[in-house]
Amino acid sequence: MRQRMSDSEHISRKSGQQQRDAKISDSVKARRCAALAVMDVVANGKALELALAETEDYAGLEARDRAFARAIAATVFRRSGQIKAVLKPFVRKKPTARVQAVLQTAVAQIVFMDVPPHAAVSETVDVLKSVKTTQGFANFANAVLRKVVEEGKPLAAATPPKANIPGWIRGEWERTYGKIPMTKIAVQLIKDPGLDLTVTQKREDLAAATGGTPVGRQSLRLKSIGDVTALPEFEAGTWWAQDLAAAQPAQILMRQFSEVKNLRALDMCAAPGGKTLQLAAAGMEVTAVDKSGGRLKRLEENLARTKLSANVVQSDALEYEAEPFPAVLLDAPCSATGTFRRHPDVLHNRSPKSVADLVRLQDKLLPKAASLTAPGGVLVYAVCSLQPDEGLPRIAKFLDDMPDFRLIPISSLPGLDLPPDRFEGGVVRTLPSDMPKSGGLDGFFIAALRREA
Repeated sequence: MRQRMSDSEHISRKSGQQQRDAKISDSVKARRCAALAVMDVVANGKALELALAETEDYAGLEARDRAFARAIAATVFRRSGQIKAVLKPFVRKKPTARVQAVLQTAVAQIVFMDVPPHAAVSETVDVLKSVKTTQGFANFANAVLRKVVEEGKPLAAATPPKANIPGWIRGEWERTYGKIPMTKIAVQLIKDPGLDLTVTQKREDLAAATGGTPVGRQSLRLKSIGDVTALPEFEAGTWWAQDLAAAQPAQILMRQFSEVKNLRALDMCAAPGGKTLQLAAAGMEVTAVDKSGGRLKRLEENLARTKLSANVVQSDALEYEAEPFPAVLLDAPCSATGTFRRHPDVLHNRSPKSVADLVRLQDKLLPKAASLTAPGGVLVYAVCSLQPDEGLPRIAKFLDDMPDFRLIPISSLPGLDLPPDRFEGGVVRTLPSDMPKSGGLDGFFIAALRREA
């Protein structure tokens, strides 16, 4: 009979692992963090940033090594189908989940990140050697990765970008948007995204200082993300990071009024607060509601930095009560698949069940938002999702159930060059493949609704 490990044996083993860790380099630790995070995202549905933060070594790494770990893991999710195609000829029998994740992170480096092959191979082998349960796979990985160095890039090039999107999502997108648009969307996944800023003053001056390009009515697009705190005017608070598409719901809401200054507005599910900042910057009296204390803290920090004010309320939106507002914005919790340009992990930590659960929540939040909309007021509903069930069907159901609301048709978005079919049915559907010359934008669904007076 197998005996339980004694406390002294457990301490001894843990001490042995700590001694081994003390001998390995930070670059090996960064690679190990990336592999562990990839496993966690896939197995437990966590967001990549959270999965990375919860790995043992991540917090102790230098910023450069943390960024390296993040880049490796993100590349695995951007190139998942191609990485599997590269490994398939060389891995006959599927290894353990941990070894598989380590191999995927190595292929990401060798084939797509231009990491020197010898470094990627040798340090990946060191990752396996650093953990007792994977030490026996070190020679196997070494042999596989040497073949990847020789043949990996042609194998990846022969695999179309759409293979990087999980099959159930790819099928929904092809049925909804068409095969050719689906291919264009997939191309955006393998591109490094830029950074959009919503700018409240002197946009042209900030463009000159950063080399950014003005896009839309209020945004500035930079070619790479980098350290946002190091950008000009960060401390002055004249801008905040916000995707161009994410800036549209608040702009649509404000355009429904001849005067917005001092107008009461409710931002439901508000954190981290980009839309709250937009409404507050326009002079509206904003109440921002969200149930997450941690995310609201970030909203309050952004309000302080931008020198804007709002009434911040920590509450479940479904339980919040107040005198109805003339302007209500509901950016509902959703699958967030439209944000894959910056968060490729969202395509791998979602499932049909999780989307169905979110749809049920959206069907509760919309009537709640309606109850908080004053007669004659405007309710804007938005989701940063490309899943069709989270879009028009939710509005159709809502209008069937709420006869005192009418759709406000939207036929264009000022400053955005979008094809006419993005506005079919009087709603807005942006795709990541839109505006390709300037770098694309997030996938959003937006509808505007007016309550009869």
